[in-house]
Amino acid sequence: MRIPLGPHPDPTLHPPVRPSPRRGSPHPGTVLLVNPFYAKDPHSSFGKHVLTPTLALTTLAGATPEGWEVSMWDENLIQGPPPTDFVPEVVGITVHLTFAERAYELAAWFRARGSIVVLGGLHVISCPDEAAPPAAALCTGNRGPVWPRILEDARFGRLRPRYHAPFSRYGEEPLPDRSILPPWGFLTPLSLVATRGCHNRCDFCYLATGEERIRYQMRPVEDVVGEFRDSGEPYGVFVDNNLGSSRRYLRELCRGLAPLEVIWSAAVSLDVTDDPSLVREMALAGCTGVFIGFESLSEENLAAAGKRAP
Repeated sequence: MRIPLGPHPDPTLHPPVRPSPRRGSPHPGTVLLVNPFYAKDPHSSFGKHVLTPTLALTTLAGATPEGWEVSMWDENLIQGPPPTDFVPEVVGITVHLTFAERAYELAAWFRARGSIVVLGGLHVISCPDEAAPPAAALCTGNRGPVWPRILEDARFGRLRPRYHAPFSRYGEEPLPDRSILPPWGFLTPLSLVATRGCHNRCDFCYLATGEERIRYQMRPVEDVVGEFRDSGEPYGVFVDNNLGSSRRYLRELCRGLAPLEVIWSAAVSLDVTDDPSLVREMALAGCTGVFIGFESLSEENLAAAGKRAP
């Protein structure tokens, strides 16, 4: 069921209007994963939200045990407010600073309808006390390993207010479940990660804030190549913090991807250009674009922030 967007003339700048919450009976064994709305800037990265889906939700879908029916609602695809034709038993909402207020509004709305609401994401890791009031439970740290326990506890009425799992054993985590994605919503459904963390400790980056310390980890190259190949997609986006953090690993990954004859893009730091042979291998492996943050053009500022630069 879709609800009219309401009086706002531009749905890229205003969140969809939600109907008044009506408490209902949750459907047992159902999970709704929500990516909240954030305002789009047409003068900058307007298309970023439709480039590739958030891995936060597809990872949770991949970690969901059998016996649960999972669906997703991404408000940034301009579909209107979340569906009201059923009340999910559990609602998982990812929270970033950009849309934290909207996430809290949605959490309160779903709880008023009778759902168990779990909040997670970068902002919850950084500000758990702020995020706690509208949620039945918070998930901090690594979401994948702890998600099955959260669902089990929710099902049997023993949900705890907070759950945490360390960022470890990266290569053993379940693959994302992209079957929850709409077939029309993104430039490519293939968002994937090969590494976690970064060798830099830039003081403006979430990797260096709070008490959570995410050590640098690398998936086996053959696993990453296999995931890309098995997806059948011609284009993928690596959403690693910095795919070029380890030049040795990036070179190995490029050599693994080259035979697939696919194209891809990734975020790297500018110091990969210190090695022209690596840049060439990236191009030969199908890299068609990179995302680079130019936080400052001053070498002194970059050094003070802890960022490596050429």
